[in-house]
Amino acid sequence: MAPRKQLECRVVVTHLPDKRIALGMYDPVGGRYEPLGTHGPAPDVVDSAVRGLKERIEREGHKVTFCERTQW
Repeated sequence: MAPRKQLECRVVVTHLPDKRIALGMYDPVGGRYEPLGTHGPAPDVVDSAVRGLKERIEREGHKVTFCERTQW
């Protein structure tokens, strides 16, 4: 069986004015962005959401990168 192709999954963390974050995933090869939801504002909720997403992507064998931006 041929090995699965490792994809890059870029997690986009957008800091919102109300201290919450919006998470999304960007596919750099296809140029597609998929919103995943809004979390927070508690820091532990944000950390848990980002950590869980990272672990799930890595468990599926893909490479994870991150991008942060601020929306004012």
